Amino acid sequence: MNCKECRDLLSEYCDGALDVDGARAIKAHLKKCPACRDQQKLLEAMEATARTLPRHEPGTECLLNTLAAIHKNAGFARRTEFGPVLDFQELAEFLRVDLETAGKYLDEIPSFELGGKLLFRRSSVEAWIVSKETGFRLQRWEAQPYETSDITNRIFISA
Repeated sequence: MNCKECRDLLSEYCDGALDVDGARAIKAHLKKCPACRDQQKLLEAMEATARTLPRHEPGTECLLNTLAAIHKNAGFARRTEFGPVLDFQELAEFLRVDLETAGKYLDEIPSFELGGKLLFRRSSVEAWIVSKETGFRLQRWEAQPYETSDITNRIFISA
């Protein structure tokens, strides 16, 4: 073992966190290397000094600021389960894009209106995704009642 390898693992050695072979290799190196022994003594002295320092509990404001920073940077959990009909917000989540990006494709994505609300059948959106992947274009059905819940039976794909 050389000095760089020893110094890289010296902290773990002092903490007793190395496996038997690693600890044995460091111990052998320390026996023959005064510079690494000095480094070990320095680490042990710092650890002993740190143990004598008083422990302070963080204040409420510190904890709240820390939690706020964590939540701000963590992002939001993405949904993985969606029902058969999606509203616009759920469409964006389903496509894993922001609302603005989803809005750019509103003319392409099959949709219907119910009670003044724009809705999307999940199966139609999935068929639209396949059409985007394969380069085909979906033809819309205008004012056609659906007799089956399997929307893919009603979608024509044209080249």
